[in-house]
Amino acid sequence: MIRTSILLFWLIFGLGKSFAQVNPDKVYDFTIHTALIAPLGRPLDAPVLFLNSREQLQISFDDFKAQYQDYYYTIELVDSAWKSIQMNDFEYVNGFNQNKITSYSISSIAAQKYFHYQFNFPNNYCSPKLSGNYILKVYSDNNKDKIVFSKRFFVVENLTELNALVQAPFDGAITRSHQKIKLAIDIKNVLNFQNDQLKVKVIQNNRYNDSKEVSSPSFIRGNILEFNNEEDLLFPGGNEYRWLDLQSLRLRSDRIATIENHSSLSTIIVKPDFSRTDILYNSFRDLNGGYLIMNTESLQSEIQNDYASVTFTYVTKDRKPLLDKKVYLAGAITNNVLDKNAEMQFDVKQGVYQKTFLLKQGYYSYSYILRDRELPNYMEDFVETEGCYAETENNYLVLVYYHAPGTRNDQIIGFLNINSKQN
Repeated sequence: MIRTSILLFWLIFGLGKSFAQVNPDKVYDFTIHTALIAPLGRPLDAPVLFLNSREQLQISFDDFKAQYQDYYYTIELVDSAWKSIQMNDFEYVNGFNQNKITSYSISSIAAQKYFHYQFNFPNNYCSPKLSGNYILKVYSDNNKDKIVFSKRFFVVENLTELNALVQAPFDGAITRSHQKIKLAIDIKNVLNFQNDQLKVKVIQNNRYNDSKEVSSPSFIRGNILEFNNEEDLLFPGGNEYRWLDLQSLRLRSDRIATIENHSSLSTIIVKPDFSRTDILYNSFRDLNGGYLIMNTESLQSEIQNDYASVTFTYVTKDRKPLLDKKVYLAGAITNNVLDKNAEMQFDVKQGVYQKTFLLKQGYYSYSYILRDRELPNYMEDFVETEGCYAETENNYLVLVYYHAPGTRNDQIIGFLNINSKQN
């Protein structure tokens, strides 16, 4: 009787209901830096968990307020488009959905003072009941309206078998510049399967906002759904990412023009970057837009790495502003989102585009993207800045969504991570 009363109270007053829709990847507090989420021990991998497994994600961030704060976290199950759904927390959470972050360390040695917070998820206090897209939200003062940052992650229930290949498209106009995903899904273990309730999303190098989605298979052969259309899962090959070594703030690496060390914060100017469209493709190992927090002094990276003000410069071919296009610096540095934080500004005096970021010591990879102001075209992102090559090494995350009849949530029933060099 008591448990029934509690359930009715939650349903009536909505105490378990998720709060306002937020961006799945965004920092809302300017004192929060280097907010990361990744599988434990695999910092470059996409934040994917298998339902009811023992795997964990590691979440960490630095707070420049440099004094202890009461931070909490909660998770929200959303739909395949990252929109809120009408479900109460207890329907998709085991345990509590309001948890205090108790593990933290105080920076040492670093000129920039900060508190480093870190925790693993799922844990004994909170774990997901259902598969799907989730948003983890960190907030302060036990007030869910005071969100400091949010991070997306995925929970998968393994109901399908996937096979995928990265191929050059047959279209002669793009066969040397683009990559196509060929995919087969075995749905024999999906009960009462309905073909019109399935969606497939493919994401290149964690660029979630530029994912490709397809719902209609090219062929159906028994329990096998085949996706092999020339246009549906097509991506620009781009080029290997540029790199920047910030592991030491005392010694200049190959990509650094100047370092000025101050008592509070170092200032670094990166050597100017130019278009690579006229340079032959060169294969080398990169981080596909990601970065690693590390150093060359054998220090504790989490609490002893310092920060620096880092300025990037992109030089157009004629040193003039591109009036019809915007220039973005892309990669995990800018959360893989092409917004104001990623947009570079033209310096008239120098005749270059520039952007300054506050970065922690580590090894970074990035690229430049141009998009038309009026007609932005994802297929042309790298044509003028990086060059576009079918041989480029890229990672692809394949997610299979299914909305089962009579349910409110979009399950993720299949997951595959493939690399264009490992076919």
